[in-house]
Amino acid sequence: MIPLGAVEFSPTDIAILLAILTFGSIVLALPATLTLAWVGYRRGTLRRPANALGYWLGGTALSVITTALAAQQGAGWFAVPLGWIPTLLVAVALNPRWTPNAS
Repeated sequence: MIPLGAVEFSPTDIAILLAILTFGSIVLALPATLTLAWVGYRRGTLRRPANALGYWLGGTALSVITTALAAQQGAGWFAVPLGWIPTLLVAVALNPRWTPNAS
């Protein structure tokens, strides 16, 4: 085996790695964040798509932060579904109820 020495990354390499990790974490959070975006769309009155986008961004931040914290604790790949839990709980708590007599 050939000794390679210390691995050095250029600033471009670091930026690419961070972009890949960020994109991957957003994609892995989609099951929970799309649920929260749907709740935001249903709760909106004037600008429903903008409301859904705001809920999606907030849910994405919550899910990514929770996933990162679970990964730091050594949860491995179980950190991904653990990151969905707070976002899905927020979606359940904010889900508007359907009332048949509402207009």
